[in-house]
Amino acid sequence: MKIKDLVKNAILIAVYIVAVNINPIGFMAIQFRVAEALSVIPFFNRKFAPALIIGGALANLYSPLGMIDMVVGGMCAVIAYTFSKFTLNNYINSFIFSLASGILVSTELYYTAGTPYFLTILTVGFPTLIITSLSVYIISNTKLKKIIEQA
Repeated sequence: MKIKDLVKNAILIAVYIVAVNINPIGFMAIQFRVAEALSVIPFFNRKFAPALIIGGALANLYSPLGMIDMVVGGMCAVIAYTFSKFTLNNYINSFIFSLASGILVSTELYYTAGTPYFLTILTVGFPTLIITSLSVYIISNTKLKKIIEQA
């Protein structure tokens, strides 16, 4: 990876971490992470996948669950970006990302905090789907798509 690309990834990691941690509803059973709007960037340019995988893990360092949340956050991103390599439709990629987040975070919270499993899938996955789908729509229909693809 070129130095320019490393710097761009580092900046994206930092922005994602800050965005997650200034969000008042970013952790535990009910999540509405506006920062997830950034998580669709690798769907448009794969060279940013490392930033969102690392950012997803590091942002959860400040979670009440700590290290386990870091692992789960990173796994959500790895799963989503692995599938997105084979799926050209970014709305489907958004759905896969949201489903992975809902299932993995719900499993984590079920075992660590005793939250209701299926309800937590909805309270984590559905807001993520709204944010990521809206982000895909905005990027796809503006000059952002070209900017991200050429970055």
